[in-house]
Amino acid sequence: MPEPAAAAMRGVQYDLQSLATTGNGNVLAIPSSFRHHTIIIKGIATVSAGAVQIETANEYDYSGTWAPIGGGPVTVVDASDIVINFEGIFNFIRARVSTDITGGGTVTVNYTGAP
Repeated sequence: MPEPAAAAMRGVQYDLQSLATTGNGNVLAIPSSFRHHTIIIKGIATVSAGAVQIETANEYDYSGTWAPIGGGPVTVVDASDIVINFEGIFNFIRARVSTDITGGGTVTVNYTGAP
């Protein structure tokens, strides 16, 4: 079960995943005024495989299949940052590790949003 949803604040970075190798990550409530979203996926140390899927749902504790945002999963690259920008209106988002991170490294996924 994810932690209770925190609410995004303009310009404040929030960790959706922190040094993770698997799991759904933290759920973030998105204010209805936010239209612009930035995700940074950081491969930490050596990553030989792994991917992250950014997802949305209308409830923070939704137990069904969350809807993907921005297409398919993003492959995590070791010792690199991948920046994803997208627009839209969302209630809650998360960054699910869709393919486990292997090779000894981890992934951190940050969110920043704005109107």
